Amino acid sequence: FSGGQADALDWWETLPVSAKRCPLKAFANIIHSIVPHAADVERHFSGLGGVQSVKRCNLSVQTFESFSKL
Repeated sequence: FSGGQADALDWWETLPVSAKRCPLKAFANIIHSIVPHAADVERHFSGLGGVQSVKRCNLSVQTFESFSKL
């Protein structure tokens, strides 16, 4: 990123525009503040009945790419 920031959240936070004036900055700060945890994924698989099942073990790369687009 320009300015030498190591990640996207730092870059958005240091932009010289207020979040009130630029709603995209506010949205980006919220999105980049989300910390992914395996527990959330496990909870979704459990809710779908997919823990240690044939369905879960056969997920392809294409399926995971589709999940990431949701």
